[in-house]
Amino acid sequence: MQSSPMYKFLFLTLGLFFGSAGVATAQTCEIDRPIIFGGLDWDSNTFHTEVARIILEEGYGCETDMIPGSTLPLVTGLGRGDIDVLMEIWRDNLVEPWQAALAKGDVVDLGINFPDAVQGWYVPRYLVEGDAARGIEPLAPTLKSVFDLPRYASLFRDPEVPDKGRFYNCILGWQCELLNSAKLRAYGLESHFTNFRPGTGAALSAAIASAYTRGQPILSYYWGPTWVLGAYDMVKLEEPPYSADAWQAFSDNLASAPPTAFPDVEVAIGANTVFSENAPQITAFLRAYATNNELVSTALAYLQTHPEASARDAARAFLDLRPDVWRQWVPEDVAARIGGSNVLAAPSAFPEAWHFPINGVVNTWITEFVASYGNYFEALGNRVLTVILAVESGLEALPWWLVLLLVALIGYHATGHVLAPFGFAAALFLVGVLGLWELAMQTLALTFVSVGVAMMLGIPLGVLLAKFPRLRRVSLPALDAMQTLPSFVYLIPALMLFGLGKVPAVFATVIYATPPLIRLTDLGIRLVADEFTEVAADLGAKKWQRLLNIELPLALPNVMAGINQTIMMALSMVVIASMIGARGLGEQVLLGIQRLDVGQGFTAGLAIVALAVVFDRITQAYGKRNPKRTSLSRAFRRVLAGLRSPTA
Repeated sequence: MQSSPMYKFLFLTLGLFFGSAGVATAQTCEIDRPIIFGGLDWDSNTFHTEVARIILEEGYGCETDMIPGSTLPLVTGLGRGDIDVLMEIWRDNLVEPWQAALAKGDVVDLGINFPDAVQGWYVPRYLVEGDAARGIEPLAPTLKSVFDLPRYASLFRDPEVPDKGRFYNCILGWQCELLNSAKLRAYGLESHFTNFRPGTGAALSAAIASAYTRGQPILSYYWGPTWVLGAYDMVKLEEPPYSADAWQAFSDNLASAPPTAFPDVEVAIGANTVFSENAPQITAFLRAYATNNELVSTALAYLQTHPEASARDAARAFLDLRPDVWRQWVPEDVAARIGGSNVLAAPSAFPEAWHFPINGVVNTWITEFVASYGNYFEALGNRVLTVILAVESGLEALPWWLVLLLVALIGYHATGHVLAPFGFAAALFLVGVLGLWELAMQTLALTFVSVGVAMMLGIPLGVLLAKFPRLRRVSLPALDAMQTLPSFVYLIPALMLFGLGKVPAVFATVIYATPPLIRLTDLGIRLVADEFTEVAADLGAKKWQRLLNIELPLALPNVMAGINQTIMMALSMVVIASMIGARGLGEQVLLGIQRLDVGQGFTAGLAIVALAVVFDRITQAYGKRNPKRTSLSRAFRRVLAGLRSPTA
């Protein structure tokens, strides 16, 4: 039966109606590319970023992405247009770079995200009041203000400087680090406390978490809203009362003006100017975005009560629980598209029913392990630290010219060339000329101890693997994991067990740098021809004699190649070591990154290269069985011949 014209008209009308309704509910983003957020490395910013991303994706139909980084590089990227939005601009801690970008017109301030961010110096409450449930006695019952700290400095003993306490400052290179350093001087605490500057926010929070889990004293700067202040009961120490005029005077003259307590900071949202002009609706949403300290702290607590949750999960929970807050930021039609049936599960190529995340189990186990055995690892770490400090003190006690002379003599003994020592001495002399001699000695001490431990472990293990093929087959996957696992992964438990400083840096370096030595020692032993060992056995040599007198000497080129690789990998870890407070040349590289000081980073990098070249050439030379030696007279004649040559 054919449809009548009336039915055709009705179907066409309904089709046009529903089609137009679909068009009306569809949303096209103002920006035809992904909107890039700056992923600052602390929890509150990550939470705000995920909230904004969900709203833009579901409510405005936009694609979003995030670039992780630290403050100054991301602010620079915001001005260049590489980043579109930063959800947290701490105005008081980022005065010069932010004001400079505003003055140039590269960025716009979209208003206050939250007006009551807190900062200060904190100690655990159990230190002042005790904790009967945990069996902790109050060790500092009269500790109320920063001026009480000298009486209790011994409670916060710095293992690297035992006659002082340790103050955990703000992150290296941040404005708050400079403010706290000035406060430490002004309060007369420099003679009582070391100024310990962590390289990352994660390292600082790990130090607080480790101390709190074990019920130990810790004195630290921190800020909120953060999960740390939400999860741990901390007491903020009193400082001279804040006033706007006094704070401004102190900020303008850190060297001599008296400090005050930190003000409550207004944390703003920043955007690239071109992006803001091209996306007026998104800009209007970001201008309306407003939270407060308590609200964000409550939202971040979700991450502690749900150990397997991500920042995006916390953001989703906030959107589900607090529509009374976020619906004020967007029009009704946008709000209607957020959450509910509009939430699409992320596609998974692997069956979700088979997912078995282990991060919650690992976190629980690590927390219990640190609480039960952390003190034992701390004692072990103190022994390792004693060795590191002894080596460091020995190197710093040597006159610079004597160090150059010793390196030159070792270089001549290794290479047999009379010109090589001058090159080695010149490389180290360059380090001194760059003004980095003391920091280089700290780096060398850390490298020497790490390589020494790696040799004590790597060479015997390499021999065992060569002698027992089954053990080698079992061990190879573990060696692969040690080399390929990102160093930050095993830095996390190291920080929890050993705290910040030089010891976890040695721990990470040994794990990272030992596998090449094990592999090459194993290879060198297996490459020794059986004829040599068989002849020795026929002559009555025992196994250990064959190993020491035949196999290891013949395997020396491979063993030295392994030591060479271990030294190079240990030197490559110096920047990562600086992130957990190991100081040395890596700290200068990190400081250059944090402050966008190319010259400082390049100078420290050049010093690291100079050290690497010296040790690389010397260890390579020792790996050669018969180095050719050049006499002084022959070398002198070669130099004269080169000068007389017309092509010279």
